[in-house]
Amino acid sequence: MDERKNVRLLQARWVITGTVRLATAGHLGGGDEGPADLNVVRDRAEAEGRPLMPGASLAGALRSHLADRLGGYGGPEDGRVTALFGAIPKDDQGTQSPLVVFDALGTEPTARVEIRDGVAITACTGTAQDHKKYDFEVLPAGTAFAVRVDLLVEEAADEPALLSALLAALDGLAQGEIALGLRRSRGLGELEATEWRAWRFDLASSEGWLAWLAADPLAPLPDRAMVCPDPRAACQVAAGVAPAQLEDARRRVLVTARLEIRGGVLVRSPATNATAPDAAHLSSGGRSVLPGTGLGGALRNRAARILGVVRLDDRDQWVTRLFGPELGFGQKTKPHASRLRVAESVVEGGGRYRQSRIRVDRATHGVARGALFDEEPHGGGHVEARLELRDPRPGETGLLLLLVKDLLAGDLPVGGAAAVGRGVLSGRATVSASDTTVTLSPPEPPAPEQLAWLNDQITELREVLL
Repeated sequence: MDERKNVRLLQARWVITGTVRLATAGHLGGGDEGPADLNVVRDRAEAEGRPLMPGASLAGALRSHLADRLGGYGGPEDGRVTALFGAIPKDDQGTQSPLVVFDALGTEPTARVEIRDGVAITACTGTAQDHKKYDFEVLPAGTAFAVRVDLLVEEAADEPALLSALLAALDGLAQGEIALGLRRSRGLGELEATEWRAWRFDLASSEGWLAWLAADPLAPLPDRAMVCPDPRAACQVAAGVAPAQLEDARRRVLVTARLEIRGGVLVRSPATNATAPDAAHLSSGGRSVLPGTGLGGALRNRAARILGVVRLDDRDQWVTRLFGPELGFGQKTKPHASRLRVAESVVEGGGRYRQSRIRVDRATHGVARGALFDEEPHGGGHVEARLELRDPRPGETGLLLLLVKDLLAGDLPVGGAAAVGRGVLSGRATVSASDTTVTLSPPEPPAPEQLAWLNDQITELREVLL
């Protein structure tokens, strides 16, 4: 035993696989070469350079989701997280994780590379800030990755707890609650997972060891491993018992809104060929989308205006706390992600149309020379928008309700050319917070039993101390 003290004496090995797809376009960064300022990471070992989902990135996302679920957003990391993913090294000390997360190669639905541009907007003028424009490459929605995780069990008594924690983490993939890559808080990199399979190799017996040694190292699951809709069902089929469900300590406010596009919407995207219009609405995977970046930016600017009326003295602190700081050269503010998550939405219905526009010379009332340009907005249709406020603090739910009210009432345009009537949305929304669910549908008043709760949230925004 002294000679084998640094060797894992395994009792069992779980192998779990699934197919993970990008529900929205995503940027898994790290590529050095490509068409944009920021490029996706690709496998250099293959000539076609397929996109790569690093196992370290997926493991970090799973760990973060499990920590949030067990300890709440921003809470201390639960011991069950450390037991599964290992202790974070301090002074070169740490513990090895019993979980192995493999790199995954992706298959893109199309060969077309999508490019998006990032730009910072000045709130008071609505125009782009100088020297804050960049392009980044994204993988299109539908890009699929074959993911695999292995759970190594050293002590049989620890297996139920480890498996329950792993399934709670993987549930985030199965339920679409995990995103990867750049701008996750603005709807990029959302994942959906299907086709789960699992198998348990009993390494406490010679038969189990022989089965593992005879298996294909790259695809060790036997053909009789059943395909299931979620990882929990797959493990239940493999083991014959249902792993325990873990509690959910997260506090959040969820908003689901159906927004009708009144007229047209134009969130500009970079041109991809010589015949493209001067300005076209953003698309992903061949479909028009309402990006979370555009909607999130509109919400941030409107929040600053609302707080300028309600809480002028500490307006900037509220905006920074909720949406994150605006970083600039020489600024020492510690960056943090927005706690208001804004999803990217596919535009259903309607269609694109090309329109020629001109600029009129105010002196002659004629067409200004060289000022003819084409635009291609998306007209009509609707989107299913989703907002998530994580760990809401006193007063923030009231601010979110005011933002949603303006959005539903058509008073908060999204995208460019708002001065000519584009980007106007209207509709209805369902707001879920703790044990309260409220339906908002301006100009109709809310139900009487919901009005008191709404008024309490708005009052708290005005009166709470920061």
